[in-house]
Amino acid sequence: MVQFRVKTLLAAFGFFSMGQAVSAAPTVNVSVEPVALLVREICADQCEVFSLVPKGASEHSWQPGPKDVIRAKQAVASIAIGLGFDEVWFKNIGVIPKSVLKLGEQLSPMTWWSDDMSGEHKQSGHSKAHQKKDNHKSKKHEHDDDHDHDHAGKDDPHVWTDAGRMAKAAELISTHLAIHLPSAAAGFKDRSKLIAERLTKLQLDTDTRRKNWKTRPVVMFHDTAGYFARRFNLPVLSVSAGASGHNHSAKMIANVARRFKEVSVAAIMVEKDDGAAKNLARELKTIVKVVDFAASRPYKRWDDWYLHLVTAWEDVLK
Repeated sequence: MVQFRVKTLLAAFGFFSMGQAVSAAPTVNVSVEPVALLVREICADQCEVFSLVPKGASEHSWQPGPKDVIRAKQAVASIAIGLGFDEVWFKNIGVIPKSVLKLGEQLSPMTWWSDDMSGEHKQSGHSKAHQKKDNHKSKKHEHDDDHDHDHAGKDDPHVWTDAGRMAKAAELISTHLAIHLPSAAAGFKDRSKLIAERLTKLQLDTDTRRKNWKTRPVVMFHDTAGYFARRFNLPVLSVSAGASGHNHSAKMIANVARRFKEVSVAAIMVEKDDGAAKNLARELKTIVKVVDFAASRPYKRWDDWYLHLVTAWEDVLK
């Protein structure tokens, strides 16, 4: 009787199934949550996907801890953005480079935007600064006195805001996972194909919705949505001084307000509605729009998060 109860408890916790030992699902590391949403759907029940940057944490200040190192040693594969964005994270947690897929390099990366993305991209002082690689290993460079994230490369790594690129990413992820989990390769391929078709259609549907929007610029404290904005010719004025603007001083807000005072700004888009955003909105006579750029809320699929971005722009431009 005692032996029966022990086996019953072990089975309840997944150690036994039909009298046989069962190992946990293989794990896959992904650097950021928006990409992890896509990887989870491709994996289905064949693997467990972990996002290095926890929900609610800022990708601009997060650093890996002991738990991340332990998990990394157990993972069979890792999905990174690359382009100077997250390579150091995987290096710090001891991930073998050959097990890491760098998506950004294979998704036609774009250079950092200039202030006005509505026209042809030009090398403004802001975008030129992003292309400087010197001294990035020893210190962070600053924009307008404040910045909390180091951009080490000349290309924008935020490829996950573009549905077309993520359709291609689904294929790349499937191929990468199949190398490390060949027994599940057929499932990865079938699911990624369906996802790619769905995301391609989603992009076309969004283009149709975009035709009903006004073309007015939004101001963002950090240049996160460049790929999304360029895909649909949406002008974005980038302050580039932190994801939420929480490091902005009164002087900084005044400088930004003066810089954009002649522009009819539709909204200030931020991840967190703080004092800096409110002050700037008041100076520019516009509103603050909170947008979940980091996918920190619960979403079932990447599509659901993407539609959140679409709705955010639609709300302020329709």
